[in-house]
Amino acid sequence: MKPALKTMAAIAMTIAAACAPVPKAFAQAAASVVGSWSLVSLTVAKSGNDVELLGPHPEGQLIFGSDGRYVLVVLRADLPKFASGNRQLGTAEENEKIIRGNVAHFGTYTVDSAGQVIVFHIQKSTFPNWDADVQRRPFTIDGDRLTYITPGAFGYGSSKVVWQRMK
Repeated sequence: MKPALKTMAAIAMTIAAACAPVPKAFAQAAASVVGSWSLVSLTVAKSGNDVELLGPHPEGQLIFGSDGRYVLVVLRADLPKFASGNRQLGTAEENEKIIRGNVAHFGTYTVDSAGQVIVFHIQKSTFPNWDADVQRRPFTIDGDRLTYITPGAFGYGSSKVVWQRMK
C-alpha cells in the first residue's frame, strides 16, 4: 500500500473509532462514577511532600456520561485576566501563567470494577502529549467522594485527585 493510502486509512480508522458507540453494558459497570464531580483537591508528591501544583483551592469539574464519554477541566483559582481583554493578545507572562494553571482533556472512559481502575481514553488534552493516550487511574469511592491516583503526573511523582459528587 502506498504511504498516502496508509495515512488516509489510518485517519479513517481513527475517526471511525472516535465515533463508534460505547456498548450499553458499559453503563452498568461504571454506574458508581457516572455523573458530575467538583474538584476538592489536586496534590502532587514532590520530594516527599504534597504540593498543590495548581495553587490553593483549584477549581474543576469532571463529568462521566452514561454513554462512556467524559470531560475533565481543572484550573488554578487565580488565573490572570488578559490586560488587553483579548486572549489572542496575551503577554508572554499571562500566557505562561494560564498554560501552567490548567489541565483539561476529554474522550471516552471505561471502568475496571474488579481492579478499581478508571481507564481514560484521551482524545484531546491541553497537554498535547496526552492526545490519543490511554491512562489508568486506581480509584476509590467513599460516599460522595471519588479519589484517584495519577502515577507520574506533571513530571513529578504521583498526583492524588479528590472529587465531590455534585448534586
